[in-house]
Amino acid sequence: MSKFRRLAAMIALGFVLLACSGGAEGESPAAKGFPAMDSAGLDTYLAQSAGKPSILFFWTTWCPSCKQQIAEMERLHASRGADVNILSISLDEDEAALHAFFKDKATTLPVFHGDQSLAARFKVEAIPTLAVFDAGGNQIFSRAGVFPLPMLEALADQLTSR
Repeated sequence: MSKFRRLAAMIALGFVLLACSGGAEGESPAAKGFPAMDSAGLDTYLAQSAGKPSILFFWTTWCPSCKQQIAEMERLHASRGADVNILSISLDEDEAALHAFFKDKATTLPVFHGDQSLAARFKVEAIPTLAVFDAGGNQIFSRAGVFPLPMLEALADQLTSR
């Protein structure tokens, strides 16, 4: 088996284990850790999520606008998470910043620790940045800025043809 196939299989297994790990509803993500998300991991995730659109949210713990947006993404996840994959990808240099940020916060929003190659792939030059994928895994939108919940819900509804 080639190194690439072994790596892809390990990433896929990691996603399966992550999905099966459960955890209490509203449990702090800091209690579970923050899985790493790189470009290859995202490709695997999108392939495994075929048939369901995805919205990625790039942010950092030190960004005031990101703190506003993460609250909106949490609400979107609560209202449309059954129909649309919603992922939060922190671009903080250190995972410890995520643990500190979520120390006293409960969330059901999936939180990943991204890397610079992933940020470069989406040309993230400002944060927060949203990247949107259709049900086939094709990127259809990427833009920096804060998006209010009604706009995010309308986007999710359009993605799912509600």
